[in-house]
Formats: sequence, C-alpha cells, structure tokens
Amino acid sequence: MHPRRIFVVLLTVGFLLAIPVGQVLAYGRADQPLAQIEFSGNCNNPSFPLCAPPPAGVGTGGLWFWVEIDANGTGDLSGAVCGHTIGGAGGPGGGGAQSIRGDITWEYSTGVPAGAASFATDPGNQYYVVDLAAIGESFAFPVTQGHYSFHPVPGVAIVISIAP
Repeated sequence: MHPRRIFVVLLTVGFLLAIPVGQVLAYGRADQPLAQIEFSGNCNNPSFPLCAPPPAGVGTGGLWFWVEIDANGTGDLSGAVCGHTIGGAGGPGGGGAQSIRGDITWEYSTGVPAGAASFATDPGNQYYVVDLAAIGESFAFPVTQGHYSFHPVPGVAIVISIAP
C-alpha cells in the first residue's frame, strides 16, 4: 500500500476514534428498561409431545418474539407465531403465520412457578415470569444474562437470549 494511502487511512481511523460515543438505546429510557428477552421456539417433530397436534400439544410450527422488560412490571412484545403441518405450504396441511404485538406484565420469582413454561434454568434460581396475554401463555425466563438453548430431540429447538 502506498505510504500516502496508509496516512489517509490512519488519519480517518484516528478521527473516527475521537468522536464521542454515547449510549445506544434500542428502546425508551423513560420506561426504565431492565432487560431484553429474545425467544425462538421451533417444533417440527410431531412425535415429541410438545409438537403433537392440539389439544395434546401445540402442533408443529414456531413461536418467535422479543420482549422488553421494564422496571415497573410492564413491557412490550413483538413477534410471530407460525403453524404448519409437516409438508409445508402447498403440501399436506399448508401453513400460516400471524404477527403478535402488545404489552406484557411480569414479576420476579425465585424458582419457576406452577403454570409457567420454562425452557432454561437460571443459575441463581431467579426468573422473570412474563404473562404474554397476546398468546395466552406465561413463561419463566432466567434473570441471568446469557444465551440458553434446549434441544430435547431432533426437530425441536428452543433458544433464549437475555440481554441488557
């Protein structure tokens, strides 16, 4: 590389490093956000009890969402739910998806309370118990930040991320 080009690159990098960087806010500070929860649940093995056709299970498909946990016991939900029959759209059963959005309520819990679905164990046994009225379910999510995954059988994958 030509010395003059190296000088220009170094000067540009130095200039960019000198620009003050503020906190990036992905959501409103006024809500006093505590955490973001990302959930991806894929159920494509109808022989696994969770993926069995309703009412025995939830059926095949997936549920994907993002939740903002606010300090006041409320939060926001955005995601999608997709149901299908093995074979896909145009095949046996077709498919369909629906957007889910809304507000949530939540509370802290030591341990997973009865009636709440949980797919990850918090090392400190502390959970955000989130009521997702938009889908009629309650989930217990670890409070400890990190990446959690649950793969009980082929065709079933649940991945959860807890971020600040």
